[in-house]
Amino acid sequence: MKHISLALVSALLVLTSAVAPGVAQQTAEQEPTEKSIESANKELVSRFFRLFNSGDVDAAFVLVSDDVSWWVPGDLPFSGTKTKVEYLGIVAGIQGGFPDGLKLDAVSMIAEGDKVAVEVESLGQHVNGRTYTNKYHFLITVREGQLVDVKEYMDTLHLYQLVQP
Repeated sequence: MKHISLALVSALLVLTSAVAPGVAQQTAEQEPTEKSIESANKELVSRFFRLFNSGDVDAAFVLVSDDVSWWVPGDLPFSGTKTKVEYLGIVAGIQGGFPDGLKLDAVSMIAEGDKVAVEVESLGQHVNGRTYTNKYHFLITVREGQLVDVKEYMDTLHLYQLVQP
């Protein structure tokens, strides 16, 4: 009976040591999966800004869901919550004000779950001759590889003063 007990204990020890590395490995694999989703979301948002800055607005907005909710603060003509079609109309108007383009450079970002927070700095020469440099914060929700909710915070007074005579 002692031989069976010792054999059983030995077998359990062998199984435990064989299973334990797998358990540790499985736990290690689960963390990067969550982090890789966040990394993928950050890369998607980075790609959006790169495409926008290159002037390929159509390609940038392929990354935006057709039913996106895009919100801008303040009392400007384009403030409030907009659909994709409405916001693309705003972007077309902005492009008209910046014939050499408006750059929105993502200077830092963090991600948690399906949210990406992005610090952005703008630079552009407006048709009125003034240089536009504003600081933004975007809070973007990503689902299934598309931007589905965007909150675009900025200094709205600075933008308002840019377009005043």
